[in-house]
Amino acid sequence: MTVEESLKQLIVERLFLEIKPAEIETETPLSEYGIDSFLLLELIVAMEEIFEVKFEQTDITSDTLRSVASLAALIGAKKGS
Repeated sequence: MTVEESLKQLIVERLFLEIKPAEIETETPLSEYGIDSFLLLELIVAMEEIFEVKFEQTDITSDTLRSVASLAALIGAKKGS
């Protein structure tokens, strides 16, 4: 399973969305799925747990939290460092 696929699964399960992971487009802004700032905080905690990464305050920007693709890039950067 790719990071993107894992993220889609995580988003649906942890945020209790009424859609299937496959329905989430990698480049579509998460806000279009009804994900607000409160839900993003939940997602950040879940990503740290599942992907075993630690996000710094400077990692949390509107660009990095925009889509599944940007989240996957952030995780990749954290794993690489």
